[in-house]
Amino acid sequence: MAVGTAEAVVTGRPRPRRRRRWLAAVIVAALAAAFLGAIGSTHAALSGGFVRWYAVTPASGSLTEPTAAQYAQVFPTSQAYYRVLWARRPGGEVYFGFQVHNGGPVPVTLLGVRLRVLDPDINPMVTVGTLLNAGLPHSGPFHPVSLGPGDSVWVGLTERVTCPAIIRHDAQRMVRLGQADTSVTGDATSPVVVRYRVLGLTTSQTLSLVQPLLIMLPYTACQ
Repeated sequence: MAVGTAEAVVTGRPRPRRRRRWLAAVIVAALAAAFLGAIGSTHAALSGGFVRWYAVTPASGSLTEPTAAQYAQVFPTSQAYYRVLWARRPGGEVYFGFQVHNGGPVPVTLLGVRLRVLDPDINPMVTVGTLLNAGLPHSGPFHPVSLGPGDSVWVGLTERVTCPAIIRHDAQRMVRLGQADTSVTGDATSPVVVRYRVLGLTTSQTLSLVQPLLIMLPYTACQ
């Protein structure tokens, strides 16, 4: 009987080991939840601010303020814009700056910024340059920068006006038909796509800017 009792005690010992495994699983699940929560909160708290300045490339001369007649072609509109520019021909470039703010609880590393393009065949702008500390005396080419909780950084983009393939095709078709073409396309400098790294994970997010620029391109400029 004593031997049998001893055997019963031995077979009952693994129970604490199962408890340790269960406790380890709970700790891992809690850490994973905290990790995903930190990433999620950062994703929700990353934001873009107002467009505070802009400049047109002096040498281009193709981007100007619209005339009253040109302005009437596209307005009124419910969207508020910082400035409206009219492209007399493709090739003009415009710079604009805005803030990216980290309102999350953990640091992030900003890796890149670009204008969101839904369809390059009809979008009349393409990003050709990115600046860091845009509009400040120590501005320069963009490079990865760390943003702690509550930190902000000024970023600038250079956009070049182009004639997308579909627009050029339609404009030239109107010329062949001998018909007047009053069509106008436009694109705003918002939203932008920011790529960043948080807790070792690289991801991206689309941010809407407040009062962006609006670039208008008449089809006649692409004939």
